[in-house]
Amino acid sequence: MVEDPEIKKKIFQILREIGEYTDLEALAVINREGMKISFFAKKGADPDLLSAISAAILSTGEKAVSINEHGELLEVLVRGESGFTILTNAGDYILIGSSLELNSMGLTIRVLRKYAHKLEEIICGDSAEDLGPINVD
Repeated sequence: MVEDPEIKKKIFQILREIGEYTDLEALAVINREGMKISFFAKKGADPDLLSAISAAILSTGEKAVSINEHGELLEVLVRGESGFTILTNAGDYILIGSSLELNSMGLTIRVLRKYAHKLEEIICGDSAEDLGPINVD
């Protein structure tokens, strides 16, 4: 698990940055067991509830890709009438975002894919120095 306070600070900075680029109301990084590593919300949201729900969704998604032989799970998208939640693979961790704004879902997915890779690098120690906006083009 991520214990280093500097890495946790960088993860939180990434979540804040994602929040600036997207309409996501809540963002979190969790491990595959559903334990919260970092959390950021623009509005009131329960980080423990988001983490617990995400663990259940992740488990179902992993079973689905395994049974259907789709390879490694990349992301899970749960869409309702008035919002969506997306889980994106970040190595041993999962990046979760939740939004009530359906119009920006495509851009949000692209942003999360880019940042999930960056989070994986930071957590693994491969590229912890290079923070800053990521080009989503």
